[in-house]
Amino acid sequence: MNKKKILFGVSAAAFLGPFTQTVYTPSLPELGSVFQVNTVMVNLTISLFTAILAASSFVVGPMADRWGRRRTLLPGLLVFAAGSLICLFSASYWLFLGGRAVQAIGISTALLMAPTVIGDIYAPQERARAMGWYQTVTFLGPVAGPVLGGLIAAYLHWQWAFALLALGGLAAWAYNRRELPETLPADLVSRRIGLAGFRAVMTNRSALAIIILGFSQYYGYYVFLVFLPTLLMSLFALPTSSEGFFFLPLTAGILLGISIGGRWQRRWTRTRIVGVSSFGIALNVLLLWSLLTASLLDMPLLVLILLVYGVLLGCSLPVQSTILVNLFTQEKATAVGVYNLFRYSGSAVGPLAGGFIVMAWGVDAVFLSLALVLLISAWIVHRQLSDPFEADRHP
Repeated sequence: MNKKKILFGVSAAAFLGPFTQTVYTPSLPELGSVFQVNTVMVNLTISLFTAILAASSFVVGPMADRWGRRRTLLPGLLVFAAGSLICLFSASYWLFLGGRAVQAIGISTALLMAPTVIGDIYAPQERARAMGWYQTVTFLGPVAGPVLGGLIAAYLHWQWAFALLALGGLAAWAYNRRELPETLPADLVSRRIGLAGFRAVMTNRSALAIIILGFSQYYGYYVFLVFLPTLLMSLFALPTSSEGFFFLPLTAGILLGISIGGRWQRRWTRTRIVGVSSFGIALNVLLLWSLLTASLLDMPLLVLILLVYGVLLGCSLPVQSTILVNLFTQEKATAVGVYNLFRYSGSAVGPLAGGFIVMAWGVDAVFLSLALVLLISAWIVHRQLSDPFEADRHP
């Protein structure tokens, strides 16, 4: 078993999930014009994708715990490639929306298998570094997506982005078919798919804290991904081909944050890192809202805020995943599935809720409401989170 090759394969497959979500966000106004639908219907193509990712977790996690990681991932990647081709050749809004649903069903397997496989093959003391690598690759997706999508839309046609996704899905399938063995532990007790595993996860205080935090942070992340172009247009009147580059500070911040978080763990406990970073993210968004309200936000300040947001997110997310797989042995994939269910629910709710808030009160109100959601989740983490592999865990 070559752990590095396995880690690369499952991380690359997981990369396609968030990359798929954002590769066409610079073309959202054009999508609405081509298919003649309003902003809410356009945002539904994003929210439906994430809603299906969330709902699939009820099935994919228990399937992987019962039948195996490899047997779950490989068919899913082929389904994802088929959905991408449907989107590529769609001539109507509803066919495009159906293709997005098929994409989500397929790629949900990759998003769940990556952290589960890491938990299978790495010992607890090695997991944080492996999770950091996985999160690095995954979070390149939502930021690389708008950059490449903007270039494709500028020089070709925006739907050609889905040809790239289809090729990516087939490449990930071929690589993992060759390199990924079955990592389901041989001594794992095979259980029937039911509610018992979900109940075990949801009744664990620490797991519940991580789940709530995952929901709020993904809600916030997709608020940024969807409404940052609107903010840029209203403040700076930038062309579509340039807007994607404003996601680069998020990428740089996430990469820097993962590196900082790895060093941070030598001095601080994982629970303290998650707590401090979650409060920091909330205060960062509150600062953004304050600058918007006071009409003091300029381009350098926005870039700095995006960079800090990325750094804090990069510090937090690998540690969250590490603590979650540390909490469970029998229901590892199910725990990751529930985590994905709620955080992708946050991704689905963010664009739709934000759309209604923008129509009622303007884009400033979106970031105020987001700051409040993040503050509440940070307080819950502070009160409830513990790690079974830390000496100072709560009783």
